Amino acid sequence: MLGAFATHSANAATSFTPTQEASLVKICKALKSDSRIKLNNAIKSSNLSYKLVANGLMCNGKSALEFAVMHEAQKTAGLLARKANINYDEMLAKR
Repeated sequence: MLGAFATHSANAATSFTPTQEASLVKICKALKSDSRIKLNNAIKSSNLSYKLVANGLMCNGKSALEFAVMHEAQKTAGLLARKANINYDEMLAKR
């Protein structure tokens, strides 16, 4: 499972330290687990905000929120949407 942050510029290359990469992968795994506690701990330990994760993290080519929904992880998707101030119901309707 790969996690990578999208940058503002699609052409900009982003490199992460192994620790940063592991932290991002941990967030993706927590999203998939449907455990709000795991997600909260993963985001806190990464020193990232929920909004930054929701708007920038890509898990296997999907946005963090789409990734959680794809894996039927409603608890973590709902938590991420709520903390990032994203309308979860509207996002689901667009799918």
